[in-house]
Amino acid sequence: MTILLYGLDACPVSPRQLISFNHVVVSCGRKMFNVNASEIAAQCLNMFGVCDVAEAVATRKDRFVKRYALSSSVVCVICSICS
Repeated sequence: MTILLYGLDACPVSPRQLISFNHVVVSCGRKMFNVNASEIAAQCLNMFGVCDVAEAVATRKDRFVKRYALSSSVVCVICSICS
C-alpha cells in the first residue's frame, strides 16, 4: 500500500483510476484472508487499518497542502501568493 501511495503522489489520477487501484487492494485482501466476497475482504482490511485508496490519497494530499501552506520557504510563499 505504501508503494502505491508514493506512486500516486507523483502522478495525478482520475476517480476511475482510484476505483481500479482500490479493486487491486481489495483483491489482494481477498487472497490474504482467503475469502470470496469483496465486501468481507474490504471489511477485514478496514479492521487491520488499511483504508480505501481514495481516502488515503485525499488524506495525504490534505496533509501536504497544510505543510505547504505553513512552510516558510520562499518558493512556498511566492506560490501561495500567486494562487
